[in-house]
Amino acid sequence: MVNVFRRARRTLRQWIRGPYADLGFTPHPDFYYLASFPKSGNTWVRFLLANLLAGEELGLQGFGRYVPDSHIKGDLVYMADPTTPFNQMRPRFVKTHLQYRPIFRRAIYIVRDGRDAMTSFYHWRNKRSGKPITLREVITGDFYWGRWSDHVLGWLNSDCELLLVKYEDLYADIVTQVRRILEFCHMQASDEQIAAAVAAASFDRMRAKERAAQGADTPFFVRKGGSGDWRNLFSPDDEELFWQYHRAGMVAAGYPTT
Repeated sequence: MVNVFRRARRTLRQWIRGPYADLGFTPHPDFYYLASFPKSGNTWVRFLLANLLAGEELGLQGFGRYVPDSHIKGDLVYMADPTTPFNQMRPRFVKTHLQYRPIFRRAIYIVRDGRDAMTSFYHWRNKRSGKPITLREVITGDFYWGRWSDHVLGWLNSDCELLLVKYEDLYADIVTQVRRILEFCHMQASDEQIAAAVAAASFDRMRAKERAAQGADTPFFVRKGGSGDWRNLFSPDDEELFWQYHRAGMVAAGYPTT
């Protein structure tokens, strides 16, 4: 019931303030959105692309000047500043966790096995919130960005010009996936540039940057990479519940259902 009232309030605010009120920025046709359900590898891809655009290894502070996160106020400032690298370079990438809407014309949709995404979100949320949630709430809950399956189906069934990138494929062969992204965005990069950006965005380096930047306004919250960690959290009942809610999303994203 609480979620119903929250959605109603958001709808009313959007109607009063205009169609882009909840975005915090004005969308442009040339934007490429890095879209995903939370904890699906979006920050990983975002940091990799930022390093590629910058042509050097970036730190935690300020990489939103190259690839802003639309959910971070400081990055919205970068988006509004015509002098930032974001507004000087093409293509322009914007991170979002929102569900699909027609104003999103082109996107790279990053999807991760829903069980792993929920496991990562569960640990992230409970480590940083004074109000712990249960895994059942994560599986069944309708958060601000919607349920996992609804999020996936909304983007994959959209009219958006879309490139689907699976987290597991990134983890298995990141260079191939980076080349897919660059081809989709009509962006050129040498083998050396790609190798340097991939190395800069490795999990070990990202974790090291996080440790070195404690207290940063935009930490990565890097826990662990890989896939299959859900097996350490899900009980048989949890997995059964997951399939009740999210089978359609798993099928649409191409994950096995057995």
